[in-house]
Amino acid sequence: MKGSRVNAELAEIQTIVGLQLGYPQVLPHLRLVEDLGAESGDFVVIIATLEERYDIVFAETELAAIRTTFDLYQLVNKLIT
Repeated sequence: MKGSRVNAELAEIQTIVGLQLGYPQVLPHLRLVEDLGAESGDFVVIIATLEERYDIVFAETELAAIRTTFDLYQLVNKLIT
């Protein structure tokens, strides 16, 4: 099933992040930790949800570069293409 979707939708990723962090709306430029208050457990759940949803696996080195929802969006699309 890997790569079965052409690309991920930014709005869908924003929704996943918002549901985990308790925000009804998450803007792409907001930083997960500094602006939205994500803790390590939140981050783990978000990553696991995205991996399951898109049938992808994030490398640990890629995770270190994620700061915003838009970063997640770009990385997900890179991994599913």
